[in-house]
Amino acid sequence: MHLDYGEYQQLVDVKVQNLYKQAGKYLGNHDIDKIKLAYQVAAISHIAQKRKSGEPYIIHPIEVATIISSWELDCATICGALLHDVVEDTAVTLEDITQIFGVEIAELVDSVTKLDKINFATKEIAYAEYFRKVVLSMAKDIRVILIKLADRLHNVLTLSSMKPHKQKRIALETMEIYVPIANKIGLHRVYLELAEECFKYLHPLRYKILKKAMVMAQDSRKDTIDSLIHNIRSSMKSNGINAEFIARNRTIYNIYKRMVRRSLNFDRIYDIFEIKIIVNSVRDCYLTLGVLHSLYQPFPGKFKDYIAIPKSNGYQSLHSTLMGPLGIPLQIHIRTETMEDVAENGIICHWLKNKNNDDFISAKKQTTNWINNILDIQASTFSANEFLLSIKQDLFPIDIYVFTPKGKIIILPKGATILDFAYFIHSDIGNHCSAAKVNSKMVKLDTALQNGDIVEIITNVNIEPTHEWLEIAHSGKAISKIKQYFKEQKYDENIQNGIKLINYSLGALGSSRQIDVKDLERVAGEYYSKYNILELEHEVGVGNISPINIAKNILNMDTHKSIEIKLSNCNRFNIIQDAECFALPDQKIITRVTRNGDMILHTLDCKQNKQNMVNFLAFVTIINDTGQLFLTKLHAILYNIPGTFTKFSGIIAHHGINIIELTQEHSSSTQYSNITVTVEVTSINQVVNLYNILHDTDFVNKIFYFNQIII
Repeated sequence: MHLDYGEYQQLVDVKVQNLYKQAGKYLGNHDIDKIKLAYQVAAISHIAQKRKSGEPYIIHPIEVATIISSWELDCATICGALLHDVVEDTAVTLEDITQIFGVEIAELVDSVTKLDKINFATKEIAYAEYFRKVVLSMAKDIRVILIKLADRLHNVLTLSSMKPHKQKRIALETMEIYVPIANKIGLHRVYLELAEECFKYLHPLRYKILKKAMVMAQDSRKDTIDSLIHNIRSSMKSNGINAEFIARNRTIYNIYKRMVRRSLNFDRIYDIFEIKIIVNSVRDCYLTLGVLHSLYQPFPGKFKDYIAIPKSNGYQSLHSTLMGPLGIPLQIHIRTETMEDVAENGIICHWLKNKNNDDFISAKKQTTNWINNILDIQASTFSANEFLLSIKQDLFPIDIYVFTPKGKIIILPKGATILDFAYFIHSDIGNHCSAAKVNSKMVKLDTALQNGDIVEIITNVNIEPTHEWLEIAHSGKAISKIKQYFKEQKYDENIQNGIKLINYSLGALGSSRQIDVKDLERVAGEYYSKYNILELEHEVGVGNISPINIAKNILNMDTHKSIEIKLSNCNRFNIIQDAECFALPDQKIITRVTRNGDMILHTLDCKQNKQNMVNFLAFVTIINDTGQLFLTKLHAILYNIPGTFTKFSGIIAHHGINIIELTQEHSSSTQYSNITVTVEVTSINQVVNLYNILHDTDFVNKIFYFNQIII
């Protein structure tokens, strides 16, 4: 197959051949043939599309697949990467992908395909729903998030072709979500690269200044680093420890983050280099630490043992800051080869490569716990926006380590309180948490926990969550569980409210029936198939579905046609005119029933209708058989002659209509007077009769009814 890419032909050929060569290093010929077929399908599908840079679009999926192959992932993941935008952006369907490549690859493609076929109220909700789809798919197949991270990495690396406002939007979204996800699953290299590129676009001036300062500092300290490594290497050899040394510069974003966290200028940041010592065993890690501390003075409080207590993403290492030659502090990381693999490649090495080393098993357990926590949050949230906010909360990159009284380690986000700890243990413990002991001392629920705290929760069956708890809780899991508790407590109440509103609506339509299970089973099946009976009653009870339309469905009335409703049948509802449009009896109008039983009346063309979801609204005509008074406004242009106001108001009063308010508006003409009068009427017919009478007078030039000339 040959597709003409014009001036870009050589570029496309080079990139796709590079992909085949890279994948061929660890995959067999059969897998390479399938990857070539995936490329052909993607290339044909995207043939007419271009990127913002002007390059053929196919370059993007090739680059994403190349990133995936650099991680040595399987054939299915590489094919999924090549095809990840096909269903979303071309005429190719998911069924086509399934037929050609099978269910496994089709599911990977579907999991990263946006929900463009569904209409959402806002872009924010659409993105939240898409993100929920990706994350929940990740819980079933971790390869989904790896494709998404590779996709996002290439998009960020090519942001220069975007407009500035899009650069910042994508960079911010990446920094808030995908950077911490990469960190959570231990993809350290991806985490660093994503964060560095995003920082470049979010803070371009800071990036430029820090980059210049970094280059100068690295040049001045290089000889010192070389000397220190030589001394350490010699001392370790004399102690019989073999080691590999890796010295690399920290990223500019990493340095900036340290400056902010420590409230220091660049000149005060000493650890711009990262020196790693890779040894053969855990025993050698601790022996090396002893050698280092005998050579150079360690900084007090700057030693961290992540081997004994790994980070939440499975990271293990010994960290120690030493006072090096010439008084320059240096941070050293000591770890085994396995720990280095986990530190750099995270989930890729310990999940997809099926390694059975104890360090890999420990790291895999940490990631499994995080994914289970995501599923727990999803089960506790009622909307995609809430889910996204809770996940963002739990993606906070800094963790603390606390202990149960039995010595079990609990990992929580920094700033976590007693409530976060309680909900991490169990929802019931969280819901009934009354106090706690931290290090054997009684503390309140809002106490912030610190590294190493031993926490014992005290419960009381009479204690229940309050809305103040939402201000105390810090973790996404705790917040979502508290919100879930409130909603579940109100769920039964909302169901009963829905039943009540439907019965009120049946009465308003002149029926003496009360709803039963058979009625709702039929209505749900015919008109609201996405809900079961309880869900339908709940949606009515919270005001999301019109009870009048449900009543119409029960009585086999057409919900798209207006139905007459007598006010005498609506005594259970609180009738309210919309203050913008002043809908009146005998008009065809739209009504919305709130969860509190307010029946709000709108005209058909009222702008408020555009803000309401269609399920909220019902078409009706109010028959005013009780004589209830409604407000309306008249606008009149009168001839400016003596006695006009008196005559105008006199005619209105003569016909038994009460004037609530009469105001004169400024007019540039001395010939006319503009007035607005608010009156009480019983129907639209009474207003029309009044118009006709006023129109026949010799002092009225024009009459308007709510900005519309009707005579």
